[in-house]
Amino acid sequence: MGNTSKKRRNKRLWTGGIIAVIALLIISFLVSRSGDPIDETAFANLKVDDLTAREKGNLESDIRLIEYSDFQCPACKNAAPIIASLIQEFGDQFALEYRHYPLRTIHPNAQLAAQAAEAAGKQGKFWEMHDLLFEKQSEWSQSFNPERYFRNYANDLDLNEDRFRFDLRSDEIKDLVNAHYDEAQTLGIPGTPGFVYNGEVISLDDFINEILDTSVSEVSQVEE
Repeated sequence: MGNTSKKRRNKRLWTGGIIAVIALLIISFLVSRSGDPIDETAFANLKVDDLTAREKGNLESDIRLIEYSDFQCPACKNAAPIIASLIQEFGDQFALEYRHYPLRTIHPNAQLAAQAAEAAGKQGKFWEMHDLLFEKQSEWSQSFNPERYFRNYANDLDLNEDRFRFDLRSDEIKDLVNAHYDEAQTLGIPGTPGFVYNGEVISLDDFINEILDTSVSEVSQVEE
């Protein structure tokens, strides 16, 4: 009888401890999310860019590849250096446009990461934040409070932190990311990274082998 009572008491203590830990985590998360108030006077005279297409390469080219990507996606991280090498080698032949496709059901921090990239873009540092988010993916992707990491990255990039935080949660940026997501859904992109050329979903390998290689060959023949 004594052993049974002791087991019950230990079980209650263990359950109570788990509940207390969970409560502390939730409280910590909510407090950390609220953070310091945003001082709008700190960026009252700061000029920021309008939201525009995030592009690289030859923007005058008829060959335009659109990438729909998710900053929390490991496959997207692995694809990033491949795409960067394509731009470096063939950037005069085509244009790349980056759009957001945060897979929210499996990547809960992807939406805010996309907003962080666009918030940095308002201060002219979209691609720098893009690279940091992939480079440090393992750091923020499993966090209950990824925003604290994004604020650190903003400081690393010498952004105005108050303006960054203001834009991070703005309806303007949320609407942009959501519009990109809806586009990807309408196009039927099955996963990330997804690529679209001339309105059709295409694999990166097919784009390289069937579109880019053909273009490079045609240019070489003209030059000869």
